[in-house]
Amino acid sequence: MKVVRRMVAFLAVPILVTAAAPAALAGTGKPPKVRTVVSLTFDDGDSTHPAVAGMLERHGMRGTFYVNTDTVGGEEKLTRRGLARIAKKGHEIGGHTLTHVRLTELTRSEQQTQICDDRRRLVSWGYRPVTLAYPFGSVDSDAKAVARRCGYDAARGVGGLKEWACPACPGAETLRPRDRYDIRTPGSIREDTLLRHMRQQILNAEKTGGLVPLVFHRVCDDCGLYSVTPKRMNDFLGWLKERRSRGTVVKTLKDAVGARHRPLPAAEDPAAAPG
Repeated sequence: MKVVRRMVAFLAVPILVTAAAPAALAGTGKPPKVRTVVSLTFDDGDSTHPAVAGMLERHGMRGTFYVNTDTVGGEEKLTRRGLARIAKKGHEIGGHTLTHVRLTELTRSEQQTQICDDRRRLVSWGYRPVTLAYPFGSVDSDAKAVARRCGYDAARGVGGLKEWACPACPGAETLRPRDRYDIRTPGSIREDTLLRHMRQQILNAEKTGGLVPLVFHRVCDDCGLYSVTPKRMNDFLGWLKERRSRGTVVKTLKDAVGARHRPLPAAEDPAAAPG
């Protein structure tokens, strides 16, 4: 009889431990550790951007909007009022040069005019731009040096991360970017970029963790090569929101890299002149 009682007691222990384990885990209440940061960036100050900013807000997200100040108020472009509305809701406003030019085709002096004067105008409008996006992802060592001298604390290129056009590239930028003045991304989202392609770019990043900035332009139906439909964008944002349970969060590029505000160079400052 003693042997039987010992066996029963022994068998009861695992049952009690197994039943208690889920309750103990549920009581921790700890969110998953952030491993992957997604930055949703939108180039060119398009007239569709106030609507997409609202879409992000409904999903509890904020994006980064890059503006060419010479085109604000132009045909199919943001107005000053639209830009202010986006900024007021907590989205980041960044620089994108005055007129959307390929910086690698300019002299260093011309690069400075495009980058510095664009940032100076944004500041005069009441914004605090701390990150820059190079138009067309076109960047060289001169452009990076000028971006820094114009007061930007970080800058985003286009390309360098894994996608169908670059299967051997890394899936994510490091959380402390390898080159702060040429932050890597997958290629631009285009009208032929399917929802599964957009999801895959996040899944690629999640394998190692890190930063993955996505590059969008227009958000509308049948409106050009560099566009995505509102439905596809909304479906992607809904899916992306659910990735939080896996440690994937959405941040503006400024917040993702901890970019700080730096003063504009004075016009007469010798350090601001091309070297």
